[in-house]
Amino acid sequence: MTGFPLTVDPGYRVGGWTVEHPLGSGSFASVYAGRREAAEDRDDRGDHEDRGAPGDGTVPDRVALKFLPTGTCTPRGLRHLKDLVEREVELLSRLRAPRLIVLYETLTVDDPARPELDGATVLVLERAECSLHSLLAGPEPPADGPDLLVQICEGLHQLHDAGWVHGDLKPGNVLLMADGGVRLGDFSTAGELEGTHAYTPGFATPDYTPPELLWTETGARGIRIRPSSDIWAYGVLVHLVLTGTHPLPGGTAAARRDAAVRYARGDEDLRLSPALPEPWRRIVTDCLSRTHESRIPHDATVLLERVRQAAQGRLPRRPGRRRAAARGA
Repeated sequence: MTGFPLTVDPGYRVGGWTVEHPLGSGSFASVYAGRREAAEDRDDRGDHEDRGAPGDGTVPDRVALKFLPTGTCTPRGLRHLKDLVEREVELLSRLRAPRLIVLYETLTVDDPARPELDGATVLVLERAECSLHSLLAGPEPPADGPDLLVQICEGLHQLHDAGWVHGDLKPGNVLLMADGGVRLGDFSTAGELEGTHAYTPGFATPDYTPPELLWTETGARGIRIRPSSDIWAYGVLVHLVLTGTHPLPGGTAAARRDAAVRYARGDEDLRLSPALPEPWRRIVTDCLSRTHESRIPHDATVLLERVRQAAQGRLPRRPGRRRAAARGA
């Protein structure tokens, strides 16, 4: 989490919603808590594209408002941001799944008096209590870690089964709801599969990026990614959630990135924590296989079965050679 790309004052109104307080930010967006305005108080400064408009009974009174400053960018920056916004809106408009965050509507701020806000895109989203990133900031690994990992894997399975790759699975993009449920969020770098691969703008976080993509050049359509990229990221998450540590050596993200490259060449080994129990150790080792090809047998369908078994304390089965070969590359 960094400084806010777009600062919005508490009390600011847009499209039937009032900004309350900041929830978080990333490189391209600022997220604020929002509440529904009473009808008589509405000051509509937003053009709507609804997916269940405020007041129709399908949208809660409290939401998350994700502001993207698409109205104040350079032409090149605007193209990048429009791509990120369109990816997220397209995925969330087409997919409704229990473990994916819900998009209620899309707004465009119409406020010439505030040039820094005028033209900004606002996504009205389901509001979470916090992110996995916040939870992992505590002194001990979460006690319900195995259950969280099952739900994260369910989200990954739902996403891959629908033909999409997340592209930036990390603790900040795993959202925890008030009822204890998990949602995957931030699909701005997601890509829809075209056969075996998809394309992403290439803004993934290095700590969760597989070695083969760390130094890949960005082509005209972005970086080519596969579902196995998310599997690698999931393996890192498992180790973090259960042990509080990274599975590769290094005290900084840059050091761990370099270790990942050495690991892919066979010059470095994983540094799995002794605190990682055996069923999960095998899962992490398979998710963090050195090459894309060696991760293919451990797709989200197979992985979900193993993760559920591990969470229940049963020793999971590894896929056999015949079963793995049948899935191909």
